[in-house]
Amino acid sequence: MLFRATVSPSRCLRLLRSALLPLLLLTFTTHAQTLTGTITGGPAAGPVPYANLGIPGKSVGTVADEHGAYQLTYTAANLTDTVRISSLGYEPQSRLLQELLTHPAVVLIPVAVGLADVRVQAPGLYKRNRTLGNTKNSESIVFKLQAEHLGAEMGMVVLLKHAPTKVLKAHFNVIYRQPDTLRFRVNLYRLLPNGKPSDEKLLTRNLLVTTANRTDTNAPLTVALEDDRLVVDEDFLLTLEWIGGGNVEQVSNNLTFPSAIGYGNGPMYFRKSSQDTWKKASVGVLLAGMQPKLGFYVTALD
Repeated sequence: MLFRATVSPSRCLRLLRSALLPLLLLTFTTHAQTLTGTITGGPAAGPVPYANLGIPGKSVGTVADEHGAYQLTYTAANLTDTVRISSLGYEPQSRLLQELLTHPAVVLIPVAVGLADVRVQAPGLYKRNRTLGNTKNSESIVFKLQAEHLGAEMGMVVLLKHAPTKVLKAHFNVIYRQPDTLRFRVNLYRLLPNGKPSDEKLLTRNLLVTTANRTDTNAPLTVALEDDRLVVDEDFLLTLEWIGGGNVEQVSNNLTFPSAIGYGNGPMYFRKSSQDTWKKASVGVLLAGMQPKLGFYVTALD
């Protein structure tokens, strides 16, 4: 037997409205908008280059350019969130996104930056040249940066052999064979007692490196740290932070890091945008003790 249900036109209209309303709300909530503004250190200090902005714990963030100008992409769902603004040499600030929309010009307050530890080095204190980290440079195993905005970051924990250790250079195996140039900031972070990364940086300056002017695209990006007099007593996180050049699609599709899988070396961490939460990289089920090893390393004396 065939049953036929009849519905009045007015009820059909109400049902249609109730079905469309969540879709309309979803569209409104997820529609991306862009806030533009500037970050300065006051009239005397001028622009603050490469400052970080972002909503802590969310993949909503960016990095200001060399002139302190920023573009922050957000949705209506973020309007009640708090944005954190930070830069080396300045006191971090927290602002409601709604407040930033009204006053997009941010003035940071300078603070004294502690100098690197000065140690009286007895003759022969450092006896060994060390390479700490993973020097593998194979294109058969690579990791991609999961970038959603500027400030996306990838790194690996460097394990010390002895303390103290004087860090001389940092090296990063990077593949990016595109005509545009990517700009990165080199960061070294202290670790929390539980072994996870903190946001406390060991370097007291913005140390930048680009993918340009490499005669050998298979050679690692190398930066000198001798002038920083960086002496460490504990393991640390060594990262590259994407701060300029290209776009999200180009970076996500074409930037890769030659790596390896095996035993030893510290864990890998990444975050998708500035001020986002650190996440530990994983490659699924492996033999006990095996883990991904990013091709990042330092040369040092201990």
